[in-house]
Amino acid sequence: MRILKHLSKALFLLLILALALYGLYYYQVKRSVDRQLQEMGPFVDAQYDSLYVNPLGEITLNTVAVNLMGQSGIIIDSISLKSDPLFFLQFESRVNQGDWPDSLTLAIEGLNVDFNMPLFLMMEQFATNDSEGVQLAALGCGRVTQFDMSALRMMGMRQGRFDFFLNLRGRDMGPLNLQLLTNMQGWGELLLDVDVGGNVGLGNLTAAPSLQRVSFSLRDTGFNQRRNQFCSMQSGLSLAEYRQEHQSLVNDWVAQTMIPVPENLISAYHQLAEPGASFSIQLNTEGLNQSDLLSPDQLFERLSQQLSVTINNQVQVIDAESANLMLALIQQPVVLSSEDVSEPVEVDPSLPRSMPGVASPPAQTVQSAVPRRYQQTSPEDLVNYVGHPVRFFTSFGKRVDGVLVSVEGSTVRVAERVQHGVAQYPVELDTIQGTEVYR
Repeated sequence: MRILKHLSKALFLLLILALALYGLYYYQVKRSVDRQLQEMGPFVDAQYDSLYVNPLGEITLNTVAVNLMGQSGIIIDSISLKSDPLFFLQFESRVNQGDWPDSLTLAIEGLNVDFNMPLFLMMEQFATNDSEGVQLAALGCGRVTQFDMSALRMMGMRQGRFDFFLNLRGRDMGPLNLQLLTNMQGWGELLLDVDVGGNVGLGNLTAAPSLQRVSFSLRDTGFNQRRNQFCSMQSGLSLAEYRQEHQSLVNDWVAQTMIPVPENLISAYHQLAEPGASFSIQLNTEGLNQSDLLSPDQLFERLSQQLSVTINNQVQVIDAESANLMLALIQQPVVLSSEDVSEPVEVDPSLPRSMPGVASPPAQTVQSAVPRRYQQTSPEDLVNYVGHPVRFFTSFGKRVDGVLVSVEGSTVRVAERVQHGVAQYPVELDTIQGTEVYR
């Protein structure tokens, strides 16, 4: 009995000691995390609800609210970081010294973004494109000339949910591997895999790297389906008719450029627009030297020999000539000639004009590219232009110039730039005069 009593006391003391050590470890890690978050200010302010610390080398922040440049609207379900336990215990000193561990894993799950937040609306207004022409992917999509944030918002992209997974592996003074997986739920998935050679490891990131291999892959998980349905509605055509019209316009434009594009490249482009499409490209750069980089022709020749492209699980042959053709096409503005401009398409009023629950431009559309500009618009039609720049006067003589955020009943909300950022103002529809929308 006495032995059992002493044994239980020893176990109890060991438990107390273990809890004390864990408490000290938790306190050290929490202090380091809080200090790192504070140093991100004033441009980024981040707060979290709870912190989980695993002594075996994992920390997790739960429900992280991020205010970017004073604008709220970004919530992250969890942020996890995995490495060796000593790295987190000495996190600040090791990061400052560049003493990184052999492996590091970062997982950002459930990054929820509201694309209607004023910061994004302001950035969209600054990025407004006044150039004539239309994006290749927008050919045949009614009045839509480019898939900017305004068009994406009409497709239903008003909120986004992202997952990011980053893996870094590399022994000291050895090769380094980086893998980044990005998933936008319901839209697409992107994977980047990079190998860096030479005397580079996580502890020697400042050394001159030697890129050995780059692999990039993209998989559609919903975007193509949304875009095709959206453009079908905007053009007033059935889904099959829109796809056929888009392919015809692309082929006509390629013929106009007078550039002899191989049929396999045109076919590959059309394949990428299909729902569930996948694209991957792998480039091995071992053996490239400085003389190759100084000679574009020689560089294309070398890269084409070490380039592997796969579309929908089919290997594509991309030689140096094809690479040059693709670059030439990218630099060409997509402007159709007058004979390619079709008459306005009459749309059956019974057909839906927008994605479910999403406003869209008027149904009376044309297939040609129309330069965007401020146009007179009835206040009653503003519901169709959420996300567009607008300007008008109120009956009180106040000038309003900003981005249309929402239309709810008889009230519209407009985000305007002010001295210290962006402010939203509600305006009654019946007080609006001289309304213009950039479209």
